[in-house]
Amino acid sequence: MKKIVRQQNYLKELIESQGNQILSKSSLRCMMRAVLEPLVDEPEEGVVLHRIENKSGISGLIKRLEFSSVPSYDFNDESEHLKEKVWANTEFLCVLTHRFVAIIIWDNKTENKNFVRYYTIYNSRLQNEALDIIDRNTDINIKDFQERFKPDRRDNPLLNSSIRRMVENLDEATKDAVLGFAQIQSEKEEEEINQNTRAVAHEIRNQLSICDLYTEIIKKTCAKQGINDEGIINAVKSLSKAVKIANNSLISLKSTDKTSIKQLKLKDLISSAKDLTKVYFEGKNVEYIVENNVDIKIPVDENKFVAAIINLVKNASEAFYKEGNELEMVSNGEKPYVKIKTEEKDDFALIRISNNAGKIENPENIFNEGYTTKSAGSGLGLMICKKSIEEVYGRLELEKNTDEEVEFVIEIGKVN
Repeated sequence: MKKIVRQQNYLKELIESQGNQILSKSSLRCMMRAVLEPLVDEPEEGVVLHRIENKSGISGLIKRLEFSSVPSYDFNDESEHLKEKVWANTEFLCVLTHRFVAIIIWDNKTENKNFVRYYTIYNSRLQNEALDIIDRNTDINIKDFQERFKPDRRDNPLLNSSIRRMVENLDEATKDAVLGFAQIQSEKEEEEINQNTRAVAHEIRNQLSICDLYTEIIKKTCAKQGINDEGIINAVKSLSKAVKIANNSLISLKSTDKTSIKQLKLKDLISSAKDLTKVYFEGKNVEYIVENNVDIKIPVDENKFVAAIINLVKNASEAFYKEGNELEMVSNGEKPYVKIKTEEKDDFALIRISNNAGKIENPENIFNEGYTTKSAGSGLGLMICKKSIEEVYGRLELEKNTDEEVEFVIEIGKVN
């Protein structure tokens, strides 16, 4: 029995040999029109070989070709001329005349559906390489066309016309090509950023796991030695909670849905935030006041909400200090304070975070990404806080900004 050896897609290998150049489909249509239109406009002896599955944008031109005196052969997968269906996503257009031979081969399998990888050759002896590949997979005598149509390079108005059309047509596709390339670059950069983010998140989680282990060691040591110091116990609890929040924030980087909204008690949320923020006032002459008497539920992402409160309290506590941790006394002689106060107003819960450290300069910029008044600040904190609150259809605003008091307010609809 004769063994049947399936052909390879050598047309695709030609594309690879020319460096897998990338071209937008809009530019590809321009190239096809450029090599076909001169021949269709003024038909002369020649032949057109084509395999074009998607004729969008050139269907009228293909129809004109079919009704012209120029013979053409279609090599789509349903063609009776094909020996094997080996070309898959690879397509081509070959125009052969006595004065002009143009071959365009492209492959649609790319990362972006608006682009192709392509191979081109014009009036060169290398054209036989592509034509030989087509000849091996068809019952049409392509070699006869190769012998008959050998372009004369001396007098070539058809080639000149084709080049002129190509320049004109490619001009309209330039913007599409540039925008498409920018899109590809953007997607590559975005993927690179995501990979870097995942790598950094992984390393941070490793360090957080060390913190988590040491908190467990401290707990067990305190229990073993009978230590019942309330400060140490609260510190360990706060460390555990902070590690959990950080871990959950890092995990959310891997998810497209980064918000987990639940109906939670406002008192519990503020109490948790209070425990975590006590550390900002240790050994400092700033009074920390928490009026947390409203017993209602609000729909929030626990980690993001508590993180927002922490950030606002941290900013409020740091506002009293100049660089070098020197306390900046308030102008009216009152004792420095930071206050959290919860209120219930109509269908809303209000959380007020205030201090008397003096007014904020350039308040219109505070929620802008990158804006900061701190030498080591990132300018992200308030922007992230605002976004987190708005994700649950709440609002975060700077409501007061005077020398006597600065107050931020969070307003979130309560659960009835």
